[in-house]
Amino acid sequence: MTGVTEIDLQHQELVNMLHRLNDAVKNSESRESIYRLIDDVITYTRLHFETEERLMVQSGYSGTEWHKNRHDELIKDALSLKEKLDCVGEQMFTDWFNHWPFADVLAHIQYADQQVEDHIIQRGVK
Repeated sequence: MTGVTEIDLQHQELVNMLHRLNDAVKNSESRESIYRLIDDVITYTRLHFETEERLMVQSGYSGTEWHKNRHDELIKDALSLKEKLDCVGEQMFTDWFNHWPFADVLAHIQYADQQVEDHIIQRGVK
């Protein structure tokens, strides 16, 4: 938890959504179901990034541009999930997905976002 309630709640929801997606892939749910979950993750992630970026600007965070670029990379990675599923069969996608770097998303939340949240709290912007 970072201490910024809005961001904490969004992070928790995002992690829950990623777990649901992971479960769907592991349980070999339909391609349509997995597409829907990926779309949901991307939509929610964009909302979350908009919230974070708004708070970064409001608080005068000096690393805003770098952080926005990282957000763009994470969205691009998420979009590649759908492209990958389109190009390969379900089994190959499952194998690939099992090696997809969830750790990158979690590391972003734990480290990069924590720095932003610390700054926001310090500046009193919520």
